[in-house]
Amino acid sequence: MTWPHILVSHITKKQIIELTEQFIEDMIKVAVDIESELVAAGCSLHADAEQVLLKQGSQQKNIWGANYFPFKNKGQRLEYSALMNIRPRQGNNSQLINNSSIQKKIKEIMSNYFEL
Repeated sequence: MTWPHILVSHITKKQIIELTEQFIEDMIKVAVDIESELVAAGCSLHADAEQVLLKQGSQQKNIWGANYFPFKNKGQRLEYSALMNIRPRQGNNSQLINNSSIQKKIKEIMSNYFEL
C-alpha cells in the first residue's frame, strides 16, 4: 500500500507496524478533515497527508494535523499538534489545537479508525 492515503476502515496492527517502521518509530502523523470526517495517514510531514485530502476535495480550513501514538496507554494516544495547525486567521496561534470543540471532533473521527 502506498502512503499517505485516506483511511477507509479501522487501521490494522499490520498497518501500524508498517507505518511506524517506515516513518516515525513511535507515532503516526495524520490529517483530519473535520467536515467530511476523512483521515489521511502515513507520512513524514502532516502536509503530505493534507495534500491527499485536498486532492479528494477537502477545504484547507477544515483540515487539522494530529499525531497518533499506538504504543502509549489508552487515553494518551492522541496529540493535537502539528505545524499546519498554526492558523491565526482561524484563531489558532500555535501548533497545538486550542479549540476544545475541534479537538473533540478530531477525537470522534479518529476513534473510527484508531484505538484511542
